Amino acid sequence: MIQTDATLEKSFNFTERVSMDLIADMFNIANRYNVADVNPLFTSAGQATAAYDPRQFQFALKLNW
Repeated sequence: MIQTDATLEKSFNFTERVSMDLIADMFNIANRYNVADVNPLFTSAGQATAAYDPRQFQFALKLNW
C-alpha cells in the first residue's frame, strides 16, 4: 500500500491575544488505487473486493482568542 498524506498550516496574528490558523490536510495525494481486501475463493482468487479511500482534502479555519 502506498499512501502519502500532507498537512499545510499558516498562522495569522491579529493582536497579542487573537490569532487565526488556516489548515489544509491532503490524504492519498497520488490518488493511487490501494487494495484493502482480495477474494479468497478459488474461482476468482486474487481479485480486489475492497479499496481504501481515494484522494481527499480537508480544510479548516481556527480562530484563537
